[in-house]
Amino acid sequence: MHKKWIALLLAGLVICNLSACGSGNSDQNISQGNEYSSTGDQDNQNTQASDGTAPEGGLTSLIHRTGLFNRYCSTKDGFYYLTEEDSPLADGSYAPHLMYMDYATCQEVYLCSDSSCRHDTEDCTSVLAGASSDGRIFIWDGYLYFLDRSPDTSGSTILNILGDSGSASIEADPAELYRMNLDGSGRERIYSFDADATVEDAALGSDSGLYFVTKKLGASDSGSGTYTTTSDRQLICLDPDSGEARSVCSLDFGDGLNWEIIGSSDDKVILKAYQYPDGMTEEEAAALDENSYLDLLKNSQIVYASLELSTGEKTQVYSQSAGGNSSSEAVLSGCLYASNESSQDIVKIDLATGEKSTLCSLENNYLYGTLGNYLCCTSHDLTADYGYYLVNVDNGEITHCSLTNQALGWRLDLMAMTGDRALVVYDYEYTPLGDDSYDITRYQYGLISMDDLLNSVPDYTPIQMVGEGI
Repeated sequence: MHKKWIALLLAGLVICNLSACGSGNSDQNISQGNEYSSTGDQDNQNTQASDGTAPEGGLTSLIHRTGLFNRYCSTKDGFYYLTEEDSPLADGSYAPHLMYMDYATCQEVYLCSDSSCRHDTEDCTSVLAGASSDGRIFIWDGYLYFLDRSPDTSGSTILNILGDSGSASIEADPAELYRMNLDGSGRERIYSFDADATVEDAALGSDSGLYFVTKKLGASDSGSGTYTTTSDRQLICLDPDSGEARSVCSLDFGDGLNWEIIGSSDDKVILKAYQYPDGMTEEEAAALDENSYLDLLKNSQIVYASLELSTGEKTQVYSQSAGGNSSSEAVLSGCLYASNESSQDIVKIDLATGEKSTLCSLENNYLYGTLGNYLCCTSHDLTADYGYYLVNVDNGEITHCSLTNQALGWRLDLMAMTGDRALVVYDYEYTPLGDDSYDITRYQYGLISMDDLLNSVPDYTPIQMVGEGI
């Protein structure tokens, strides 16, 4: 299993990501009011339970994230996560662990069937020695997968604050895909990606196989620094049984836009991009200072498109203003939902017909994520109300859930669905660090019925924890 590493040959080098879409912060020392990033769909929740099969042969998005959590997956029977932090092993090395929460027993365990195991050697099925911190887990077709991947630094600028006397080098081993049984046994490497390929933080599944996005990273001068460029961006399909991969289509559409995958519907991949005025590219936008970039956004659009896998044809389905206002989107049950702080409407786009309508009007209409057939909405600054406005996508009915984390009053983490119950993080064990910041030492999970969640009744069935929960 590969071990990624990044070598900065000059200590005065700083990597600054100036792209429009932010990524989640995994630091567990957090403070009230900023425990979640408010930018970028990467922080949205997608908490539908998956049984590892595609709906009617269509595509299924397999990698999900919410707030600080981005290494988890679930079935109707239980919840899996890969620990963010490495733990010491008996030989003095460190490694992350695979953990499992069983819904029937409400018990968390190491993903290991040996009752005598101490879970501190590489022989233990819960130990992923050498795993990258950017690796992801997902479930497909009755198996648990681990995608071991290096950081994707595309769209970032390396600034040499000491002048031009040094340079940076980034080295990483090839990404690899591992498959194992749901109990952690039988782990095997089934595919190694090309040595010069960077694998994006996305995975899709269908009857045809597993889909990933690969690309090649390069560099170009950008003022006083170096901008990380992208080329040969491909959507590939892997047959997990044969280990053979094929290119489906290029994601370099020649339009100067940086399209990212935000979901799927039937046999379509749903994409999103920022469209800057006068044909400005992402690289040119990244070279701007913060104030100039914010001014640029005032005249920019967020564009959404569907990509038909059978033809490789990309079709724009919606756009909204990017400037001066917070915006959000979610893909659920064959529809794209979009909102903007400048309007109280949640717009619904049927991805099969292209029909646009207003699902509902709601002041706190930031689409933080989904839970079953509900959109989970918050205020756009994420701090005005730590509850959720749950919008039923079937009828547009709005229900306010006032439940918050019992320890600090922060927002519940809505992690997964199982039948008519939701798995949530509803409590913390923590140490105050001063200045309204806290070291969270355990995230307490529990099951709650959807009826209680919708009626703000804090009737949780706690999971008996053995790990930290992240």
